Amino acid sequence: MSEGASGGVDRPPHETQASTTGVDADSSHQRVEELIDELRTRTAELEQANRELRRVSHYRSIFLARMSHELRTPLTSILGFSEILLDQEELTETQRRFCQKIQDSGFQLQESLNQLVDLSRIEVGQTEVFFQELPFRETLRESCSAVARLAQKKQVKVEYEIEPEITTIVSDQGKLRQILFNFIAWAVGRSRAGETIKISAEMSENALLNITVTDNGEPVEEIAHLFDPENATRAREPNTSELGIIIARKLLELLGGSVAVQKRQSQGLETLIQVPARPSKG
Repeated sequence: MSEGASGGVDRPPHETQASTTGVDADSSHQRVEELIDELRTRTAELEQANRELRRVSHYRSIFLARMSHELRTPLTSILGFSEILLDQEELTETQRRFCQKIQDSGFQLQESLNQLVDLSRIEVGQTEVFFQELPFRETLRESCSAVARLAQKKQVKVEYEIEPEITTIVSDQGKLRQILFNFIAWAVGRSRAGETIKISAEMSENALLNITVTDNGEPVEEIAHLFDPENATRAREPNTSELGIIIARKLLELLGGSVAVQKRQSQGLETLIQVPARPSKG
């Protein structure tokens, strides 16, 4: 046995390599255990966060339901009595203007309340779809009639044209009516006095009903973020009509449809709403 200059014992190369390999294996095993412990900790944190989100969502749903009930009763009275006052012929011009302002504010509050409740129901998956055969022309006419009051106030015309071969479709009439109303109301709200909003409907070869809403309204910045305001760079919050089209898009997805908005070459926007005319079962 030979001794080195330092007095230690020389070891064969294979023994040194085996010793190093053992140290590396222990180190790797320890690192894996640390990663597993860290993963368990992160998983526990995520589970706790999910429980908290579900709890907050539950309380929010309860709050919106109670708020809806508490506000609808006095709001109905405000709208009803303002309508009675406006029917009185002996009101002065100033009194009539004030009553009209009260009624307009009441309708705006009612619309905002309905949209908040609708959005909450969609987010928690409480919205059901009921497909039935329905006359599309009548559904579109009802949607245009519902927005007539807003159009008259803005002095905007709403015209629609439907291809003769479009008669009945299979869809959820209530949701389709709300979708059409929200997009038409959005176009009316963006338009100036004297302008005309045109709506056309045609059937494509793949059984998709194409509904186009064309307007000459104010330009919209960041169209790409129109339905995702949280990612937009603009500082302001979405207004009532913009919240309406966000809800309308979510309803469209429930019906298996889609929407695309693009700028026109002249001025305004063209909104293409596509909804299956005969959705496949299941």
